[in-house]
Amino acid sequence: MGFSASTRQLGTVTVVDVRGRFTLIEGEAVHELLLDLFEDGRKRVLLNFRDVSYLDSSGIGQLIRGLYSARKNNAELHAVDLSPRAREILHMTNLHTVFTDFPDEQTALRTIDTQ
Repeated sequence: MGFSASTRQLGTVTVVDVRGRFTLIEGEAVHELLLDLFEDGRKRVLLNFRDVSYLDSSGIGQLIRGLYSARKNNAELHAVDLSPRAREILHMTNLHTVFTDFPDEQTALRTIDTQ
C-alpha cells in the first residue's frame, strides 16, 4: 500500500485520512499539508490513522511537530485510530498529555465539536 493523505470536511472539522507508512518522509508531506490547512484558516484538524500500516518514532516526531504548528496557528490537531504501539510510544514519552488520540472518528468528532 503506497502512502497517501487526503482531506474531507465534516462540519467544523477537517479530517486528514492518512494511508500507508508514516515515517519521516511521509510525516514531512503531512506536515506541509497541515501548514496549508492552517494557512487556509482551518482550526480543527483530525488525523485519521485507521489505514496506516506502520508508524515509527520519526513519524511520532512529525506528529508532535504538527501539534506545535497547530498551536502556533491557534488551531487544534487531534488523531484517531493510532496503533497500540503508537499509543504506547505516546504514553512512554508522556506525549499523550499534549496530543489527544481518540479511539474512533465518531468519538473524536463529538468531542471536538463540543470544545
